[in-house]
Amino acid sequence: MRKKHADYELALKGNQGTLHEDVRLYLSDPEVKQALQASGQYKRSVDKARSQIEIRGYYQTDTISWLNCKKEWQGLKSIGMEEKTIRKDGLERKEFCFFISSLKENIELFSRAVCGHWSVGSMHWHLDVTFREDANQTLDRLAAQDLSIIRILLRIMIKVRQS
Repeated sequence: MRKKHADYELALKGNQGTLHEDVRLYLSDPEVKQALQASGQYKRSVDKARSQIEIRGYYQTDTISWLNCKKEWQGLKSIGMEEKTIRKDGLERKEFCFFISSLKENIELFSRAVCGHWSVGSMHWHLDVTFREDANQTLDRLAAQDLSIIRILLRIMIKVRQS
């Protein structure tokens, strides 16, 4: 990916040594969050979806000199966080997702990349749940690819119709 000069934005999980915990601790610090908001490296969006309200706060910083394992990630330029608050039926819950990225500090681009990250996952979920794509046992590779394309087109058509 980096050899072809493409950028990356990767969601962190607990299986990357201390990287996830280090980024989580740093970006969860109220003073860091406040400084990012003041410097314009924060974006907030509010959406209503599936009978709930989703409030997303995006934070991004290129202050990563303190990060011990940054040399392990070629082209690493920034870290970020999505803080999602979900309100439904009078209840509220928070979810956090942390990212590393080869993108320079640009909150608009970062937030779009995070949304794109989840939309790809959502598409795969729909293909499996709605169309049972993982259960497909078509042996011919070209036929399997054709069926996958048909399923994706159907999913797009359904989404357009629901809009």
